[in-house]
Amino acid sequence: MSTEKQLIANQQNAQLSTGPSTINGKAIVAANAIKHGVFTKDLILSSEEEKENIEDYEELLRNLVDSLGPCNQMENLLVEKIAIDFWRLRRIIRFETGSIAKCIKSLLEEFYSAGHKDNNKIDKEIREIESRLEWNLAYIQCLSKREVAFDQPEWHGTGMSSDIVDDFYLLAKQIPSLSKEQKERLYYTGDFTFDELQVLLKENGYSQPEVITEKLLELYKKQNLGLEEDIRTLEESRAANSEANRLFGMLGMVPETGSADKVLKYERGLQKSIYQNLIMLKKLQGSF
Repeated sequence: MSTEKQLIANQQNAQLSTGPSTINGKAIVAANAIKHGVFTKDLILSSEEEKENIEDYEELLRNLVDSLGPCNQMENLLVEKIAIDFWRLRRIIRFETGSIAKCIKSLLEEFYSAGHKDNNKIDKEIREIESRLEWNLAYIQCLSKREVAFDQPEWHGTGMSSDIVDDFYLLAKQIPSLSKEQKERLYYTGDFTFDELQVLLKENGYSQPEVITEKLLELYKKQNLGLEEDIRTLEESRAANSEANRLFGMLGMVPETGSADKVLKYERGLQKSIYQNLIMLKKLQGSF
């Protein structure tokens, strides 16, 4: 145990060696700590998989030097050792974050590989369906106003146009008395010309523009109901994905037992090392 005289002597020595007190003095000491760093060279990782920034470490070391005020080589070594331990603690946090990210990524890949669409694809599909729905609504208005003509393969109105061949295909598919050959051409080859479709429709009751218009209005309104249902289904899938992502994130926050025990043990060792080096530094400075 230290005697009273030794304690007084330590305090007196500490007053003579508390390190630099001016800004310039502290800057010089901080620069010396970095310049003469014994461990820095082998500390910073520089591989492509794990690349660290030496400037970040030097900033940490400068801040510790400024805070702890080492004034000789031994004290500088202790401060550098403390900085290294803090730097390694930072790695543990990154390791934990990386492990969680990998776990979540693995779970999500397994989830989506089972046939689930991710939200980016769902959002894209919703936008495409909404665009189609918007066009249908505008075309329905034109049909309702009896603006659409069916005497040419294409119709052009104010601000929009329509492929009448597609409309004729849509109508032809509603005819129940089609022959096998006609069905194959409608559903598989799709090689009907405009004139052939016009003849086919006339033969099956679609000879007047008013009849064609009314049937198209019915079909497009029915089509819109299906599109709206598709959007609702996709929105439900998007909500389910968001909930799955949230649950996977919560699950990913729980590290595997084996690796967690090792990491926690290593973290405790670093904390103990920081504490021991800090106590040793304070003893050398005579303030403990």
